[in-house]
Amino acid sequence: MRALVLGTLLATPTLADTPPAERPLTGAEFQAHVGQNTISYVYSSGARGTADYGPDRTLVWAFDGDACFPAQWFEDGDQICFAYLDGRLSACWRMFLDGDRLYGTATFLASNSPLDLEIREVSHTDQALSCPGPDVGV
Repeated sequence: MRALVLGTLLATPTLADTPPAERPLTGAEFQAHVGQNTISYVYSSGARGTADYGPDRTLVWAFDGDACFPAQWFEDGDQICFAYLDGRLSACWRMFLDGDRLYGTATFLASNSPLDLEIREVSHTDQALSCPGPDVGV
């Protein structure tokens, strides 16, 4: 019996054994991917948005056709969370890499959308997000 338990313990995969696409990105891995670039996303609901990532974990976000607003991202355990500059939490995601594209599964959404929502990177550029109007973004 001891041999069976020991064999089971030795065969149990650890986080380090989990392929990168199957474990959430760390904050450092997320930062390495987004850099100071602009990434467009599509949600599983069909909504689309773009994040223009800046220095010090800042970003400017806009849903397609909507106004831009500043935010900041931070790591919370195995989640990447986004907050408005006034400190209100917007969303938390478990982010993964699928090849060279991000995808995420929602863990918290201030909009009260269902948590089965997913987000996928559709483009990645070094061009700044265009924010027309009185509150012009980066």
